[in-house]
Parts: sequence; structure tokens; C-alpha cells
Amino acid sequence: MQIRLRLTIQFSVVVFSFLLVCFAAIYFYTYQNNRQQFHQRLDDKAVTSATLLLRIDQVDSSLLKAIDRAKRDVLFMENITIYDSTDREVYTNNDTVNFVLPAGLLGGVRRDRVRYFTLGDFEVSGIVFNNKKDEYVILAGAKDTNGDRMLTNLRTLLIGLLGIAMIIVILAGWIYAGRALKPINVLISEIQSITERELDKRLQKRKHNDEIGKLIHIFNDLLARIDRAFELQRSFVSNVSHELKNPLTKITSQLEVTLLNERTKDEYKETISSVLDDTRELNILSTSLLDLASVHEESRTFSMTQVRVDEILWEVLEHVKSLNLAYETEIVNLELPDKSEKLSIYGNPFLLRTALINIVENACKFSFDHKARVSLVCSNHLIHIRISDQGPGMNDDDLQNIFQPFFRADRTSKIKGYGIGLSLSQRIIRIYDGKIEVNSKLGVGTDVNVILKAIVTF
Repeated sequence: MQIRLRLTIQFSVVVFSFLLVCFAAIYFYTYQNNRQQFHQRLDDKAVTSATLLLRIDQVDSSLLKAIDRAKRDVLFMENITIYDSTDREVYTNNDTVNFVLPAGLLGGVRRDRVRYFTLGDFEVSGIVFNNKKDEYVILAGAKDTNGDRMLTNLRTLLIGLLGIAMIIVILAGWIYAGRALKPINVLISEIQSITERELDKRLQKRKHNDEIGKLIHIFNDLLARIDRAFELQRSFVSNVSHELKNPLTKITSQLEVTLLNERTKDEYKETISSVLDDTRELNILSTSLLDLASVHEESRTFSMTQVRVDEILWEVLEHVKSLNLAYETEIVNLELPDKSEKLSIYGNPFLLRTALINIVENACKFSFDHKARVSLVCSNHLIHIRISDQGPGMNDDDLQNIFQPFFRADRTSKIKGYGIGLSLSQRIIRIYDGKIEVNSKLGVGTDVNVILKAIVTF
């Protein structure tokens, strides 16, 4: 069911329910008021007849009947009957109408003093009248034809008004729902016109900052993020192709040249050794790409345990020094907490080790003296690891792209590497809800700060 139809139905149901309650209240109030007025008229007639008959000596039954017939406000099928204390009928003004009284009715009227009830189609008022120490019961009854006709006309009018009102409400609801949804329909058309080749297009902004305007703003931001993601993907594919092409081209060229002529044993060994080096580069690159693809911020499939950060850091420093004999590491600042538990985080030791190895290896690789300077500080329930180098440094433009896969600054392009390590480290650190920050100055060096949350806060 379309939103427009659903809104129209919901609006119509609400208005119909409101009008139905209002019209029912009007009808009920009119019905009660009409009954009260009719009962009051019956009471007045009963009291008047009893007063004339029982308290005025000159008026007897015959005269009272003549007086009743002469009245102009006689009710339809009016009958006024008076009973004495022995339940004997002493007067009736209409011999053609006889009330068939249930047993005990007169006694009930004497007990209640005033009672209203119905006998067939008659509305009857029963009251007690005292005269000279004798007690009489007066029953005044009639058919309220005028009241019934008025209620019938009122009911017909209210039903007709309800039907007309609902037709107007449905049409108005349909029109206004269409007007309310028109911006959404325009928005749908604009969204449908955007293809994967036109992600640079944006939705037209509205003059008013209403819910639709906010939705357009959010969707435009989403399009910008998707556009950047596609651009990064295209750049990633291009960089991967370029990085894979170089070693493959070298391998192919060396093998083709070797096959052109007969070579000596030493020449074959040299060619095989060179091809093996290129193959190892391909292996390292493919492993890095697999790690980068398998680790992302939402990844929670790795086994998590309590990990001592200081122990992982010592292992990392030893491992980096074993990668290259020229690499050195130095602890320049070490501020450990009073309780060793504050050095623990909840995570995967292999991933944390991989992230720190990439950062420390980069520091050794790019530093002029191939030395990484490391500090470990615990404060405010946070673990700060700072890795510094004394390399060429980077400018602000380079820092903005430092975490993009395959990005390499111009000053470090001649140093062997692929530009994947820092991007992989960032993704791993984010799994721990941590942060990684890079500060750099040209000609001075680069600082990489890793901030992790300790699981023990006491």
C-alpha cells in the first residue's frame, strides 16, 4: 500500500472517529434533554389534575374531564389516572387508553415517590400526591410523537452530515497527502537518475531546513562518501596493478633474455636469484593485500584475549631488529603504572603485534640512522605508545593521505615499500577502539602515536 493511500486512510479514520464521537454526544444529549422535558410535562399534568380533583371541592371527575378535553396542549394518547391508597382507580381522563399495570408497580411508585417507566409505547410518570392525610398515586402517560420525530430527523441529519464530511475529508486527505509527499516523489526521481557513473551528482537542496531538507543533506553526504570510496577503490586497483606489474615485468624480461642464448652456470644462478627476489616481493605484496582485505573496523571474528601491551611491544622491537641488521630500536621513555594490570587490553595479540611491527619497521626504514625511538606511557586509563623517526618528514598534503593504501610521499618514494603497512595498522587499532595519530615536520621526522584503552581502570 502506498504511503499516500495509507496516510489518507489513517487521517480519514481519525476524523471519522472524532466526528462520530461528537455526533453521538450531540444525539445522546438531545435524547436525554427531550426525555427530561417530556417527563416534566407529564409531571406538571399529573400534579395539575390531582390538585384540581382532590383539593378543589367544586371540581369533580366530569368537570375535570371536560377541562382536560378543552386544553390545547394535550399530548398524543394522553392518559392521566389517579389511584387512592387502596389502589382503586378514582379518575382517568381517557377511557380509550387503559394501562395494564404490572403487579407491585403502584407500590414501587409509593416507595420511590417519583418513578419514570415505559408501558408499551407509552412514556409514563408516576408520582405520589398527598391530600388530607390520604395518599394517592398519579400515573400520567402519553406517546412522545413529536420528540421521536425530532430525534429521527436529528439522526438522519447527523448521518447525512457525517457522510458528507467523510467525503470531504477523504478528498482533502488525498490532496494534502499528495502535496506532502510531492517533495519525496521529486527526491525519488532525482535519486533514480543517479547511476554509478554519476556519483558526483547531488540532490537539489531545499529552501527550508525541514525533515526533507535534512534527508537531502544526509543523502548528499552519503553520495560524497560513496564517491570517495569508489575513487579509492579505483585508485587501489590501479596501484595494485602497478605494484604487481613491476616485479612481473622484471621476472618476464629476465627469463626472456636468459632464454635467448646459452648461459654459464653462474649466469643462470644469478638470474634465478634475481627472479627469486622478485617472487619474494610478490609474495610479500600478496600477503599484505590479504591482511588488508581481511582486517576492517567491523571485524570481530578474531579470538580476543587479555593482552599485555608491554610484552607485545618488547616482542615487536626484537622482531624488527631481526628483519634487518641495520635496524635499531631505543626506549626513550617508559612510564609504567603501579599495577601491571593497567597495561592490559582485550584483543588479539597477533593483530596488535602486526600493527606495531608495521609502524616500528617504517620508523627504522625511513629514519636517516635507521633507528626507531619508542616510548610507553600509561595515564588516565589510556596506554600511549609513541614511535618516532628522524627521517625526511612529510608536509600537510602527505599527512592527509597517509592512511590510504599504496600512498607514498615523494621524499620516500625511492625507499623500498608498498604503502600498505600504515593503512593496515590503522584498521587494526580501530578494532580495539583505539586511535592512531601521525605528526610530522619536514626535515625533522615523524611521530606516530597509538592510543589504546586499558581494560583495568582501578
